[in-house]
Amino acid sequence: MTFITHIKSAFSEPQKLTLKMALTLLSVSSPLLLNNTSWAQIPGRTKVFNQSQQLQKKSVQSNLDNINAALTQYTSKNTTLDEKRKVIDVFKQNLKNPDKQVRIAATNALSAIGTGADDALEDLKNLLKTEQNRDVLISVILAIQSIDAKPAILELTNIFKDENQDLQVRSMAAGALEKTTLDTKQAKELIPLLLKSLKNQSVDRTNLRISAASALSKMYDHLDIAPDAVQILTESLKDPAWRVRRYAADALGNIGVNAKSAIDPIIAAYKEDKNYTMRQSAVVALGLIGSVSDAKDGLKILPVLNQALNDQSDIVRSSAAEAMRFITTKFAEDAKSNKLKTKELKNAIPEFEEALKSLEKLDPEEKNSLKVTIENIQSSLKELKHRQFINQILEQPSVWGIGAYLVLLFGIFWLRPLWLLKIDQALKSVGSFKLPVIDKEISLSWLLLILKYHPRVLDAWVEAHLKSAQEAFQQKDTVRNRNVYIPIPVVNNGQTFAQLRGKDLRSTFKKQRACLLIQGDGGVGKTSLSCQIANWAMSDDETERLCKHRMLPVLIEEELEIPNEIENQSVQGKKSPSTRTLIAAIQGQLQNLTDETEDISEQLLERLLRERRILVIVDHLSEMNEATRKAIRPDFPDFYVNALVVTSRSEEKLGGVTKTTLKPLLIEGNRLSSFMEAYLTQANRRDLFTDPEFFQACSHLSQMVGGRKVTALLAKLYADQLIAVKVEGIQQSPLIRSGNIPELMLWYLNELNRSVTAEGNKLSDRIVRQDAKIIAWECVKQTFQPTTAKRDTIVAVLSGNDPENRLKYLEERLHLIQTIGAAQDKIRFALDPLAEYLAAMQMLELCQNNQDFWNEFWHQITTASVGIDPITGFLLALQDCIQILGKEANVPQTITVGLSQLLDATELVEVQQDFLTKEKGVEIAKLEAETQMEKAKAVDNSGGNGSGLLDGLIATTLRNQAIQQHLVKSSMKLESSAPSAAFPQGQIICTHCGTKNPSSHKFCSKCGVALTIECDVEKN
Repeated sequence: MTFITHIKSAFSEPQKLTLKMALTLLSVSSPLLLNNTSWAQIPGRTKVFNQSQQLQKKSVQSNLDNINAALTQYTSKNTTLDEKRKVIDVFKQNLKNPDKQVRIAATNALSAIGTGADDALEDLKNLLKTEQNRDVLISVILAIQSIDAKPAILELTNIFKDENQDLQVRSMAAGALEKTTLDTKQAKELIPLLLKSLKNQSVDRTNLRISAASALSKMYDHLDIAPDAVQILTESLKDPAWRVRRYAADALGNIGVNAKSAIDPIIAAYKEDKNYTMRQSAVVALGLIGSVSDAKDGLKILPVLNQALNDQSDIVRSSAAEAMRFITTKFAEDAKSNKLKTKELKNAIPEFEEALKSLEKLDPEEKNSLKVTIENIQSSLKELKHRQFINQILEQPSVWGIGAYLVLLFGIFWLRPLWLLKIDQALKSVGSFKLPVIDKEISLSWLLLILKYHPRVLDAWVEAHLKSAQEAFQQKDTVRNRNVYIPIPVVNNGQTFAQLRGKDLRSTFKKQRACLLIQGDGGVGKTSLSCQIANWAMSDDETERLCKHRMLPVLIEEELEIPNEIENQSVQGKKSPSTRTLIAAIQGQLQNLTDETEDISEQLLERLLRERRILVIVDHLSEMNEATRKAIRPDFPDFYVNALVVTSRSEEKLGGVTKTTLKPLLIEGNRLSSFMEAYLTQANRRDLFTDPEFFQACSHLSQMVGGRKVTALLAKLYADQLIAVKVEGIQQSPLIRSGNIPELMLWYLNELNRSVTAEGNKLSDRIVRQDAKIIAWECVKQTFQPTTAKRDTIVAVLSGNDPENRLKYLEERLHLIQTIGAAQDKIRFALDPLAEYLAAMQMLELCQNNQDFWNEFWHQITTASVGIDPITGFLLALQDCIQILGKEANVPQTITVGLSQLLDATELVEVQQDFLTKEKGVEIAKLEAETQMEKAKAVDNSGGNGSGLLDGLIATTLRNQAIQQHLVKSSMKLESSAPSAAFPQGQIICTHCGTKNPSSHKFCSKCGVALTIECDVEKN
């Protein structure tokens, strides 16, 4: 770039005219300034000022002054176009002046004006032909270049090819030609001349070679005209002048693919040249050539570019990164069009990876400046690796089969996911297979690993077995006996739900490990609730499901027969004996549910359990043996049952895992009518009863239990008795047959036996009751909780003929008992509360007048390590039986009184612990009663038959009773914290029910109401 160009580029448009005027003035005094070469060698393009001292003639000075004045006028804002033309004419006239200084000043003025002086081009071209002075010729060439060199291409070319012309003038001509556009004819004449000038490497021709090489680097579109262009330029890579070497490399790079023969010389030039600018041009040339050459040439270039990425010069590194980007893009495009071979890809990918490593090592600022370049290289490399993988597959015919297999596999997975499990079984016998791509032995079954136990496959397995599982589950005795489910209030982790629904448990079962404990006394509805949870797990209604997917329920009711090994023994990689036994039990139950003829594989079962497709329900865990209880430990690492429901009378720890605890509440008196109504309605028997009959039945049940809260089981048995009386159709028979709970339990036995139709094989009601009481006592007497008894022991204690057939009758015909255990050597009652009442009756029969037995019994229950809570159900049953049969059994008064006090104390603790829950229960009762009242008002206002009004009255009565009971319980709580008032000696008559109580009692033994000093006292 010339000095003038540097100056001009530093100014904006409005400053240019002023600048040009200054340059003209300077040219007068110092023409060396405007020369294109160094000031010491040739006169420059300076403005004509202060040269008057050198001019001897006044006419020369006058002409110089006229030129300066004309240029000043031209640059004035007020000068018109015509005036500007006249100024140009002044300059044109001075081009013919005999004095060279005047001619130089005139050309410099035209150069300063630039394109606006195009009218003077012809005069300048003529001057090129006639002028002999080198300084004037240089000024003329600069003026032409400033105005427009294209019309003077011929004249400039002639100047350049004139071997007799000054070398500097020829260099200036080449520089002017470099900046113009040549047509083919012009290029055909000029390019050989430029190439020829490169061959003479003498020192005096250095500037000429530089100008020629620079011009050639810009004329690459026409270099194919000269067949020897690449060869001459390649030779110029060794020119002594680094600028020549640089422009030669630029020209070769611009030539592109036709210059690929110069790749090796350019590489050598990069490695040998110490000038960083030359190394930069070499790197750029390699990138340009490589970006249009084939992969073979590109692979030759890549190692050099990687070397350049570690060059000392940041300019070279930056250019190398861009060159690498050009070539990676070319490789990626060729890969997409399948032009690259696998071997070429294999050799290129490491080079590109090495380039990225080098770029990663750059300092943050330099790396950030190349961010886009690095991203482009990464993108291209990704495409190359993808194509390499495809090529490897396509070049390995054996892999085609695997590809087709995978396509088929995923098609099956999407359309018929269950087939994957069958395919897995078939492939296990195939053995291993060597995969060529990764050169590794694998089994075809292994290829199914990520899919065969995918949730989609497990859901398909569940759906395939859902119908049979639903049918089989409903046929289980435990489930069939609870086919009518009536929602009862439950406490869920401290929150009371008047009516629990499946969606209320989603927060528990959406976890990866779901553990639910249903805890409460016998008969409260734990098993019924667990059966309903199982139905929710299989529900067709997504809004009622426990989670998004369905689950198949497995009910574990029997104790596990664990081998005589250390129960918690667990070797790494192996399951403990207790876990193996539990899994075997689940496997057997699941096979029965699904009606599968072949065993369910342990692997499949494990995935079903881990992915919560199997809901395991362990019923009455608190009554099972210690070995079984230890097997239900969700905290053990080999316990992979991730959807677990446990029912128990106790607050099970379950290894301390996070769990949800449900506590079904007893039916309060204020909810009894609602429960009975719902049960009879769901059983399609509500229309058998008029409203007065229904109200009478509810009131009788409340009186029968002595004001206590009612278990769901007891209410169901009572409702079943009412239904049976109505269905029998005996009008003269009273609606209420049982006056107390023991009678209700005996009626239930008779009702079961009445349903047996085979006369010849039917046992009498007396034998059924007798055997049932004996068996119940054997199941209860060890712990005073319903548990199992050995079959052999029961057979031994049963009196009469053929005890085995009688047991079979009770189990198969009445479904009263169950034979359990792996060896089928244990018996348990189907209903725990029934077992407790029958056992209490049997106990009274066995212990008549036996004071020692009662003393031992009292000692056992008052010193039991488990406390009173687990045996409260049996003690309540015994208390009820004593009230009815106590006199006949001659039960000691101390036992009767002590039992009443013991249960009173237990109930008081329960009130204290659950006081808030009872408050919520009263609120629920109030809401239900108000609903009934609204219903009654609506019926009354509409002129109905009055049945709704009766419902409202019943509800009001029950609401008042509930509130009264709530206040009684509250007074019990307050009384427990204050000193008790001393009662007079004698019998205390309850003001609520009229029952006589010993003076030592704090609460009525029948209704539970607190006895106060206001009660009547009947002295002894």
